[in-house]
Amino acid sequence: MDTTRREFLRAGAIAALGLTSPFEGLAAAQPRGREAQDPIVVTVSLIGGNDGLNTVVPLRQYDRYRALRPTLAWPREQLIPLPRYEESFGLNPGMQALAQLFVEGKVAFINGCGCPPTANGLFDHEASMRNFWTGETYGAAPPGKPTGWLGRFLDSMEPREFPTAVDFGFAPLVLTGARSTPLSLARLSGFGVFPSVDAEARYRAYERIQQLPAAPGVAQRSQALRRQILALSGVLQGIADAYEVAPGVQYPADALAGGLQDCAALIAAKRGVRALGVSLSGFDTHAVQNFGVPDSLPYHQILLTTVSEAMAAFYADLKAHGVSDRVVTLVFSEFGRRGAENNNLGTDHGFGGPMLVIGDPVQGGVYGDYPDLREEYLVLDGNLDAPVDFRSVYATILARHLGADPEPILRGNFPQLRFL
Repeated sequence: MDTTRREFLRAGAIAALGLTSPFEGLAAAQPRGREAQDPIVVTVSLIGGNDGLNTVVPLRQYDRYRALRPTLAWPREQLIPLPRYEESFGLNPGMQALAQLFVEGKVAFINGCGCPPTANGLFDHEASMRNFWTGETYGAAPPGKPTGWLGRFLDSMEPREFPTAVDFGFAPLVLTGARSTPLSLARLSGFGVFPSVDAEARYRAYERIQQLPAAPGVAQRSQALRRQILALSGVLQGIADAYEVAPGVQYPADALAGGLQDCAALIAAKRGVRALGVSLSGFDTHAVQNFGVPDSLPYHQILLTTVSEAMAAFYADLKAHGVSDRVVTLVFSEFGRRGAENNNLGTDHGFGGPMLVIGDPVQGGVYGDYPDLREEYLVLDGNLDAPVDFRSVYATILARHLGADPEPILRGNFPQLRFL
């Protein structure tokens, strides 16, 4: 972006939006009071229903695990031993990078997480993910306009230079409140208006158009969004252009890692962003779950490798930029998979599964009761139980990381865990 366009955006578009904080330029993007220390949450949504039983394997129940999954069970010698829990758990072979972070005490595995059995929408992708994003159990039929659990936390805050939440995962609901709305985009460098020729004149004309009266309702909201694009596109492009990934850190070349790299850039810029979201789809493994094309890794292992390596790069980048002590990352899926494999060498929609919490504030370890795999302890027609209500994880993050009272946000009182 040329200097003239930057000056135009600073003097014209931002003033038109009525923002009180001027664009200060990247050189001035230094800690400004409390916002440089504010805690931040990043959510990673694994969409499709991750197979928790093949993610964290219960070694004390290994014979039963093999009986349920004669084809899909991982050979014991291929599992990654979980330090301090070597006799109890082994990780999927794709999770080597996260296993190393676990050694460093930066990862908490919370076993047996899920919705209560009375929740609406169990086993349905959209409904169950809505439950996890909202912190409610209404599924796809909320009684009113749905809001996200982090969005309700952000409702009490006034935006600073930026919106308080940014979504890179096409799943903004978790960050949407009654009065707070996240900025949702694919990448930092792809946000803005792109005139083909005569850039400066076209931007000035476009800015004048946005000051014309707009009809109430959708037209008015659309105009406000276009003003926001004008106001922020230069700033975000500048942050993307100036950000340097820490030496020795290499993000994988995939969409999840790219989104996390943009999260790191915004966090390091210290512009008041408090919550960010990314996502990865593809976890609906009904068929050939542990198979792939010739000379490739098994499909589910590839998915977990993608998550593991992206998360490790993200943490290392935050650490090198001196901001990892402020950030907690939560990794979750809408449900696990059934205990038994199906006839298509895959697994069907399940119930309980693990959640992961990663970061410097985390007390690394394994939490929650791993579901009992014996037949008499399976629930809902052959599914792993969910002894940990997913909202207990949220309550812990709200109270112990964000310093908020979780009860009004989650609309209930849920036991807190000790991973923070």
